[in-house]
Amino acid sequence: MKTIGAKISIAVYLIAASTFSFASFSYQSYLLLNKQQDSMIVSLSLRGYVQELQNKDMNAEIFDYFKKMRQVIKEPYRAEALSNVIQAMNSHNMQLKNKRFKELDAAESQYYKESLVLVNNYKSDFQKNILFSILSPLFGLLLLSMYLRRSIVQPLQRLSQRMMDFLVDRYTFKFSTPTNNEIGDLQRTFNSLAQRVINNMDELKALDRAKSEFVSIASHELRTPLTSIKGSLGILSSGIMGQIDQEARGLIRIAEGETDRLVRLINNLLDLAKMESRTFKLQKDWVSVLGLAESCLETLLGLAQTAQVQLEIEHPDADLECSMDKDRIQQVITNLMSNAIKYSPKNAAVVLSYRITAENLLEIAVTDKGPGIPLHDQQLIFEKFRQGTQSESKLVKGTGLGLAISKALVEEHGGALGLRSQEGQGSTFFFTIPEWRTTPNKNTINDQDRAAA
Repeated sequence: MKTIGAKISIAVYLIAASTFSFASFSYQSYLLLNKQQDSMIVSLSLRGYVQELQNKDMNAEIFDYFKKMRQVIKEPYRAEALSNVIQAMNSHNMQLKNKRFKELDAAESQYYKESLVLVNNYKSDFQKNILFSILSPLFGLLLLSMYLRRSIVQPLQRLSQRMMDFLVDRYTFKFSTPTNNEIGDLQRTFNSLAQRVINNMDELKALDRAKSEFVSIASHELRTPLTSIKGSLGILSSGIMGQIDQEARGLIRIAEGETDRLVRLINNLLDLAKMESRTFKLQKDWVSVLGLAESCLETLLGLAQTAQVQLEIEHPDADLECSMDKDRIQQVITNLMSNAIKYSPKNAAVVLSYRITAENLLEIAVTDKGPGIPLHDQQLIFEKFRQGTQSESKLVKGTGLGLAISKALVEEHGGALGLRSQEGQGSTFFFTIPEWRTTPNKNTINDQDRAAA
């Protein structure tokens, strides 16, 4: 079977050949028309001389012209009539000359009538050929466009739709038999790639299920002994089992702190696993943004005092509420502020602010005066198990899960977590939440309730 490219080449060749043929016919008709019109002009000039020379002598110039036309004229009856006129002119017989003039005039008159018919025919042929030379390529291009649409555009559209279905998980892998051409080759290639991707997806889903099951089982199995260890450490530190010296008490406190950190790590891993598996549920409600900000500052006051850092809140005049899972957004803000405190120099200020952006989103931001984050690291810190280490503060430690979890929690709310930072000028971590409102006036609400009652 011929390929699409070969068929298109043949079609283009046929269109070009037909256009050239009709253009050639038009040119031939044009030449014949011009030739016949020139011949008619000669005939009219001969008749004009005949009328002029009635009862007059022929001068040498006209005589030479007649002799010249005698060699050009091909029609026998015209040539004979013109020859008779030339002979009569030589005889100096006026009566004979007038007779021959009348015969020539009659012959040229007959020829002129015949020429009019030929000219009209040539004109008609010329117009038809011109029309066909225009319509032929147009008709050929129309047929070619229909073929291209049926053989290329429509199959590509169907293949494109199948690709889009594949991207949004609506791909059923049900294809008709590919045609034996370039589009069919493309379809077969896509079929092979899609089948390979599906096989890989099945393997990845199996691995993801295995990972989720492992994290769930491991977290559950780790929590039980950790609870026992933490309880045992609490009993030892309380003195129930007997007095212990100061050095041992310090070791117990370290063990208790590390146990708490391990519990938090396990909880973070579980949260990430739930968010990745799309089983994480938010408990959303309308929450006062200022109240949430003040609550976050209270929980971080001890850490700020240890780091000798000031905590501040900046907010607009209007009271705002936001639709959110309060505990989860508080977790995000606390994580951002604790990071800011850890990386801030002594006597610096960490500012928690919120505002309404030009896109009508609630933006909550945490700004510090720390060392800043290099541009090439600003995307890496949002990945799992990544964290900044350029600060020499003893408070800086962790697993690198905080920002990854914060980013996932904000995205669960329909927002986005971002960063503005320059080295040596501090950093601002911010996130947006789309659902917010001005806090309703309680007096207005009560008045409305009483009116409704």
